[in-house]
Amino acid sequence: MRKKKSFFESDAFAKVLAEDVIRAKQRMDEDPSDAHRREFVRTTYSAIEAQSWQLRMYLIEHVMNKKTSSIHEISALKEESYAINDKGEIYIQPRGYSLKVGLRLVFSILKSHGIPVQVDLGSADWKNIDHAVKIRNRVIHPKKMADISVSKEEAECCYQAFVYVNNVLLATILGSALAVINGAMSGLSGKNRRSLFSSAK
Repeated sequence: MRKKKSFFESDAFAKVLAEDVIRAKQRMDEDPSDAHRREFVRTTYSAIEAQSWQLRMYLIEHVMNKKTSSIHEISALKEESYAINDKGEIYIQPRGYSLKVGLRLVFSILKSHGIPVQVDLGSADWKNIDHAVKIRNRVIHPKKMADISVSKEEAECCYQAFVYVNNVLLATILGSALAVINGAMSGLSGKNRRSLFSSAK
């Protein structure tokens, strides 16, 4: 029971942040000022990171198998590593990585578990991730006046990156469900399949 809590918690805060994106977009559409666009960039990127975390928690709890998944994969998804202190005790050490690296890790694990999620790393959607990171970093750590100016195209780029990560999450959930169904069906014998369809008539 405790294991499922982390995904449900991440689902809850991801939904709150997604709602923040909707409200921030409404404010920006009504008044497309730089202030509202900066707010939209910050809000959207927070939601993207929340969805990325939610996606990784879903993999741990609903896709990965304890018998076949390594502790290294699980630790990587949790952004954890291990270190030893002066007393010789092992402790968990946070180890962050970039958004794109995290998504590449997710895609790699999905592929190894036979989850049918199609990813085009040369697509405009994938490039939007790169652009969104750069826009967010520029707005969060400005060094000159031009850094705090956000164009309509840049705001749209961040929104499309948000939509893309959200779609990856939905595709992962659907893909894992289909994989379970296909696995169950392939385990049925021809006789069992006939009896299954016969009983449905």
